[in-house]
Amino acid sequence: MQPLENFAEYLIQNAESISIEIVNYSIKNVEIELPVELIESSITTNIDFLELLGNTMNVTDEIVEREFIQWFKQKQEESQAQMKSHPSVYENLSSIIKPYAENRRRLIRLISNVSIEQGLSTEEILFVNERINYLLDLSMTHTFIEREQSANETNKKNQKVIMELSSPVVPLQDGMAILPLIGEVDLDRSEHILNNVIPQISQLNIECLIIDFSGLVKIDTEIASRIFSIYHVLALLGINAVFTGIRPDLATTVVSANINFSSLKTFATVRQAILNDFKH
Repeated sequence: MQPLENFAEYLIQNAESISIEIVNYSIKNVEIELPVELIESSITTNIDFLELLGNTMNVTDEIVEREFIQWFKQKQEESQAQMKSHPSVYENLSSIIKPYAENRRRLIRLISNVSIEQGLSTEEILFVNERINYLLDLSMTHTFIEREQSANETNKKNQKVIMELSSPVVPLQDGMAILPLIGEVDLDRSEHILNNVIPQISQLNIECLIIDFSGLVKIDTEIASRIFSIYHVLALLGINAVFTGIRPDLATTVVSANINFSSLKTFATVRQAILNDFKH
């Protein structure tokens, strides 16, 4: 059996003891106390990693990456379950990641010592170090990709909730409601209003709608045109609409967008719109 094959076999057979040594060293560098369950899981993960390293020692990088991705996906499922079980630990993720560089250096030193003990040549030791660094880099890369995808999905969900909360249709009395525009209105939010809010208004059997601008921070000409086009969409649906709370700065933007005020019903405040019984 070749020295590299002997090394791979030794690594697989001694994966548990090597993993325990690495994890115990890592725990000393972590600033927070880890639950026993996570420590045991970390040992198991390291055992699997070392066995993966041993089993892929004589294959190409392409095969290594394919095997690693399959292994990584399985570990990610386990990691997500742990995050749900121990959310407080993962809230301090930076404390766990902080000693990563030192822990990585310790692992490579340990593997290098094993390589020397197993009689590997200098070229083979370099190959082993290169392979383990490759696997560690793959792990870090895919971890960041997974975190980014998860964060993006969470952000999309949050943005959807924010848009729904910032564009509520509030009933005032029979057949009358108000749509307060709050904060900033961008392209996505204007699309949300046209595609989600307007159909909701139609389903609620609303005859009269007040669109209030008093809570709007700013608006550009393109979005102004989109919002004021809602007036015409509502008219086609048989819904009477008026605009309230248009400040001078917003009025300037509206004029810049070449919107004809003469065809629109406007009031300074919501109260004025209701008192003037704009339905008529």
